[in-house]
Amino acid sequence: MIRKYWVLLKFNWQILMEYRAGMVIWVIANTMPLVMLAIWISISSSAPVAGYGPAEFAGYYLALLLVRQLTTVWVAWELDYDIRLGDLSPKLLRPINPIHSHIALHLADKLFRLFTVVPLILLAVFFVPGISYQTDPLTLSLFLLSLIWALAIRFMSQYCIGLLSFWVTQSLSLNEMWYAGMLMFGGVIAPLELFPPFIAKWAAYLPFRYMLSLPVEILLGRMPIGEVARALGQQAIWLILWIGLFRLLWKTGLKHYSAVGA
Repeated sequence: MIRKYWVLLKFNWQILMEYRAGMVIWVIANTMPLVMLAIWISISSSAPVAGYGPAEFAGYYLALLLVRQLTTVWVAWELDYDIRLGDLSPKLLRPINPIHSHIALHLADKLFRLFTVVPLILLAVFFVPGISYQTDPLTLSLFLLSLIWALAIRFMSQYCIGLLSFWVTQSLSLNEMWYAGMLMFGGVIAPLELFPPFIAKWAAYLPFRYMLSLPVEILLGRMPIGEVARALGQQAIWLILWIGLFRLLWKTGLKHYSAVGA
């Protein structure tokens, strides 16, 4: 399997290099956290908001930009296209589940972003005064673990939404609704600490926090270690649930796909 992934990674890396100009444009366009940063810096310039001043907002949204770039997925669009147009059929003849090709493409994309976007974000963090992160080995290890799980949850959740194309023709509309929920409850519109307590409490039970803001919260050091452990446990539960749902949708979806003659 390692050799297969190595081949898939090299193949998908070559594809990204062929379209590197388009990739750079897409990466630059994915900067909504910077828009929200400008808004919140303007609001907090006169007085802090729930403990967040301009420096705290800058630290939060630059970390969020990093996490968002390294967890971006688009697999729902690919699945919708393949299922509706029948392009999934030849992929089923390969000796490996098509999900592995999608995973390899997204891993190659993250490698591309590590070389292009991450250095720019790190430079911004270095030159913006007042930004502070927890950089001890334990915090960084927990941050990386949460980041990897956040990417996995975003990928599996969008993969499950894409698999709904076996039965419906508007799965991408559902994906847009899912994306709107992530913007609201994933910490993009505002840090979850700024939400009313009732909403913030219920947001902790939704999957959106664990796809974006949790790694940022860990890196900022605003959570006690016990709370971090509980949050990582919830993140792991969400990942297991999405993997289980994927297996169910894939198995039943293939039967439906064959039944209609694909």
